[in-house]
Amino acid sequence: MTISRKVGIKMSRQKKLNLLKAISIVISGINAIVSLMIMLNKYQIKKDKKRIAAEGHAPLNE
Repeated sequence: MTISRKVGIKMSRQKKLNLLKAISIVISGINAIVSLMIMLNKYQIKKDKKRIAAEGHAPLNE
């Protein structure tokens, strides 16, 4: 028995591929959620700037 033997969880090639697919789907979902949150935030900022300008106050970025 050699010391250089790899120690780890033994999984079949198909199980590894399925795990990789599942992880990629989860990461894609998280990415989509973050992108939607960023878009919503930009929309809210634009809406707030219009509301402030409509109330007669100076825009925040000037």
